[in-house]
Amino acid sequence: MAIKTIKTKELNWYYLTDFSNKELDFLKNNFKFHPLDLKDCAGEIQRTKIDSYKNYLFLVFQLPTIEKKSKRVGIEQIYIFVGKDYLVVIGPKKVKSLANIFYKAVNNNSFKEDVTMQGSGYLLYRILDSLLRSSWTVHQYLDQEIGSVELEIDAGRGKKLVFDIAFLRRIILQLKTIIDPQRLVTNTLSRMNTNFLGKDMAVYFDDLDDFIEKNLFILESYKDRILSLHEINESLISYRTNTIMKILTIFSVALLPLTLLTGIYGMNVDLPYTNTPGSIWIIFGILSLFIIGIFLVLKKKNWI
Repeated sequence: MAIKTIKTKELNWYYLTDFSNKELDFLKNNFKFHPLDLKDCAGEIQRTKIDSYKNYLFLVFQLPTIEKKSKRVGIEQIYIFVGKDYLVVIGPKKVKSLANIFYKAVNNNSFKEDVTMQGSGYLLYRILDSLLRSSWTVHQYLDQEIGSVELEIDAGRGKKLVFDIAFLRRIILQLKTIIDPQRLVTNTLSRMNTNFLGKDMAVYFDDLDDFIEKNLFILESYKDRILSLHEINESLISYRTNTIMKILTIFSVALLPLTLLTGIYGMNVDLPYTNTPGSIWIIFGILSLFIIGIFLVLKKKNWI
């Protein structure tokens, strides 16, 4: 059974790294949690939320991760039950920040007293604080990716970046979808006044609320950068396309006399100078001067 426990005078802290039938039976036998909450723990991915009951709180907390190989946003989901003298955390082993804070309390008595002596509400704050601060290393990844896009645009590789820009815009949208419910939960916690979340805890959860607001602000700045880069990239691509079309049009106009000449003399009829082969070079010379004249006129008007 994947259940680890820290017991102090103030509270009992349970850490579950799995949720199978054994863990479910343990919670049913030792606590009076609502069946729907237990069903949520064993169910599919949900959005971050908080449910308040008379004797406990139930939190579902989502954390964003970046899967760099597939370039997708992943979700790590944590379930937390908070009562007057206990806290139950259910989270996968791969959530290092959650494991780190638990095992630090196991191995360091001073730290254990620090996080548990003020009750379950303060322990909840310390866990959420650790989870939030560790999960938002995604900012560094986004900043690096946006910087790479800027360098690619400067190097003139705009067409290749269309998909990269779309990928970054999608990531920012997905991150905002995850972080918005987090803000609702921390805001709700800061306004609660239960027998285990007193008014003195409001300032701590306000701190988490401020941290989330800061992350939202950073995401908005990244969104603005990406939109600006998208507009710059589209403008450069449009400019290069227009330049190519202009050059092709100029050559088409310049070569039009030769096309006309070959079309006329390609007909199966008697035409002037057909019996004097040397005259063709005179005609080509005149046309060459005409073409050069066209290029000079276009150059003088700064059209090429």
